[in-house]
Amino acid sequence: MACTLSWPVGLDFARRSIQAGQQCVGCLCSQKVMVLTMGHAIQQFVDVGKRAGFIALNDKEVYWFFGATCPPKGMEKGADPEMIQREVMENLAKDFPPVYLDVVKNSDLSSLTWAPLMFRYPWDILFGNLVQSSVTVAGDAMHPMTPDLGQGGCSALEDAVALGRHLGNSIAEHGKLVIGDIGFAIERYAKERRLRVATLITASYLSGWVQQHGSNRFMRFLRDVFYGLLLGRVVKGITKYDCGKLHGVSPLP
Repeated sequence: MACTLSWPVGLDFARRSIQAGQQCVGCLCSQKVMVLTMGHAIQQFVDVGKRAGFIALNDKEVYWFFGATCPPKGMEKGADPEMIQREVMENLAKDFPPVYLDVVKNSDLSSLTWAPLMFRYPWDILFGNLVQSSVTVAGDAMHPMTPDLGQGGCSALEDAVALGRHLGNSIAEHGKLVIGDIGFAIERYAKERRLRVATLITASYLSGWVQQHGSNRFMRFLRDVFYGLLLGRVVKGITKYDCGKLHGVSPLP
């Protein structure tokens, strides 16, 4: 809704998501025996320009994914699921462990998707226009990010709390919803969220980039620095973030 409404009122910012240079496949499969054997821990596999893995969702279903820096010829969004499955097994992931290929082989093709990963430049968040009059953006309309840190949905919930808090504070201050103050409340919300979501976008992108871009000495050094020295601090700061509380207000008259 926010993204759709923003177009006619000048928030072209909501259309500036770009491809992150990665294509991703996701799918479900029924592998009860594998779940019983390997448990519910995530299994991950990395090669130059490729990442893959799978994880048990319950006692009967496994979710697998495959990401690559460049799609092969003929692979576009909306391609035939059987062709995608065959391309992963016979070309993209042919050198991956048999246990992974077995998961892909037993896919429920009705659940298979292939799409480019999207994100937004963090400087667009820091310096771009997030507000137009009383219209703003939230969630993926504001800050699409790669899934490497698993914070897309969490940050959208943070947006909701922050926006609700600023609107609630406006109501508490005036004793009612004052139309003229809504724009100021929304501007305060946007100001609060800029640095937080720009940090999430950057950390998530770098987390995936250092995993997937080669194994030469320089990249190994970057991985050692990022994962050995930085990632723990970054993740702690992300997961311990306090987006504030929603203050109770009296019902509107």
